Amino acid sequence: MPKHSIFLFTAVLATFLGFGQDNTTLLKGKVLSTKNDISNVLIINLNSKKSTITDSLGLFSIEVKLKDSLRITAVQYLPKEIVISKSHMNSSLITIKLIDNVIDLNEVTVTPYNLTGDIDRDIDRLHLEPTVTSYSLGLQNADVTKMTQSERLLQEADRGKYVSLQTMDEYGKLIEILSYVGLSVKVNTHKIMNKVSGRTKSLEEMVKRDENMALEKEIIYKFSKQTIAEHFNIPEANINGFLSYCLSQPDFNELSDSRNMSEIWKYLESKSLEFKKTER
Repeated sequence: MPKHSIFLFTAVLATFLGFGQDNTTLLKGKVLSTKNDISNVLIINLNSKKSTITDSLGLFSIEVKLKDSLRITAVQYLPKEIVISKSHMNSSLITIKLIDNVIDLNEVTVTPYNLTGDIDRDIDRLHLEPTVTSYSLGLQNADVTKMTQSERLLQEADRGKYVSLQTMDEYGKLIEILSYVGLSVKVNTHKIMNKVSGRTKSLEEMVKRDENMALEKEIIYKFSKQTIAEHFNIPEANINGFLSYCLSQPDFNELSDSRNMSEIWKYLESKSLEFKKTER
């Protein structure tokens, strides 16, 4: 067979095989909303089981094939699914508009203070004074995060240095002149006793446990137990145990400090297989 015929046959075969394959494309998109936060919205490819999370601007990228289904979910939005079409594949950036998840409350009759139930009318009638806070008064350090009880106890138990030097006179009073000066060593027995007795370590563990509980609530708020259960194939009743398992791992500490939800989601995904083995 002539060389040019072999080359032509090879080219046609390669083209045929190329069309027969499902080509993967890195799809880029942006989530839009009129009110709610668009960061940390979960994007799941239901076919490949791959997932990603939107950044602070609502942007994301994920690998898709033609006719793949994407599920977009977050607690503050109604879930949405889209099927990848040719127009999606050829677009440089797709936009996905989400609808806010508004919870309708049943109508109630409000009797105190002759309220009507119409918020706009009742606020005008009540003449409520604005709430006075340290922030509204413009006080110094009003925006500083308050410590938890565990953090305050730890600070009290571990305050100061173990040993410090003091300059004192012959009467035991601090002086600023060189006459009759002596050096005195001050031992922080309070800190040492807390360390030796294990109280400091116990309080450190309490602080970390409080931080983990707060992060667990944040994860559930961002993604919901139902979404976590469906994506990782874990019964919804076991989600609290699963999150506790992940947060107790030594390699999770550095990740938890960053509060990077995208990295945290990937970590949960990797640990889900280990957790399911322990549940057997």
